[in-house]
Parts: sequence; C-alpha cells; structure tokens
Amino acid sequence: MKKLLICLFAVAAVFQGLTVLAAGDNVNETIGSVVSLEGDKIGVVGEAITDGGLTEVVVRVGGAPIFDLRTGLPITLQDIVPEMGVRAAYEKSEGVANAVAIWVNWDFDDAAVFTVLASENIHYGADGVVFLSADGKYRVVLNQETQILDYNHNPLTPADIAPGMEFFVWVDILTASCPALVYPDKVVQIY
Repeated sequence: MKKLLICLFAVAAVFQGLTVLAAGDNVNETIGSVVSLEGDKIGVVGEAITDGGLTEVVVRVGGAPIFDLRTGLPITLQDIVPEMGVRAAYEKSEGVANAVAIWVNWDFDDAAVFTVLASENIHYGADGVVFLSADGKYRVVLNQETQILDYNHNPLTPADIAPGMEFFVWVDILTASCPALVYPDKVVQIY
C-alpha cells in the first residue's frame, strides 16, 4: 500500500508539470532516450519540457554534471548507453546545445523521485527547515537526517536552503494531505 501511494503521487507529480525547471531563460530541457553517443555528445529524442526545448537534440556534455537518478550519484559519460532514459538540460548558443546537467535512468520505477522548487515560504528551525514548494503541492521537511547535496554532490545543511533552489527529492513516504507533507531521505540540488 505504501509503495502504491508513493507511485501514485510520483506519477501525478510528473503529469502535473512538477518537472519544469526554473534555472533561467536560456536553459532548455528534453526528456527522452539516448539515440546516439559520439565523443562528448549525446543524441536525445523525446519530449521538450521547456518552451525552447527540442524534441531531437545533440547535446555537448563538456564538464556538465551527469547523475544517475536510481542512486543520485554522479556518473561518467562512459556509463551512458543507447536507449537509456535521459533528461538533458542545455543552453543553445550559435547552433550548439551545451549541457548544463544530464540525468540518466529517468524512466525507472524503483522509488519515488520528483522535483520540487523552494518557494519564498521557508521556515528555519533548530532541527532543520520546512518549505512549501513553489506550486503549493508539497511541504518539504529537511532535517539533520536528510542527505542534502548540491549539484556537484557537496554536502549542504538545512540552513543553506534558499528560495528558488530546485531539488530532486527521494522519498519513502508522502502524506495524503494537501499540501502533501514530504520527509525526503535525500535531496540533490538540480543546478
């Protein structure tokens, strides 16, 4: 029952547009599958999830971080294989798409992972921080037991959380309240 509830909330989150990032006007995103690998370039075919995103794009990775969403850990370009589910964030400049961040295993079903953008409604306390997501659907509680990492996997503390930061959130339990109360095991800043 617990896993079913988690899956239902995760699916609802994805379909209700929680995956849209607010990193800047020139950052675009595509979710899909890896169709080609050549040097430091990844070909992705899928769905544009930002207004300027492309349904087919070749992204130059360069030094952009690459993460595996199953583990939340960084991986290398050599770990990526064709047909792998991928989410690519990139900036288009003079006909080239340069990666901002790459997330692989986007299509896995093993845990509830979704994104949340911190709103202005943040409350800091001795035991951690509580913030309302920008869309008002989640009240996220981060405490000393929560693993909090920036996009380079450097540790953060609850006091480092600020409005506008966006995170991938790994959870075991979501409440059915409105907004849903979320106690993540791990959060990783997107970029």
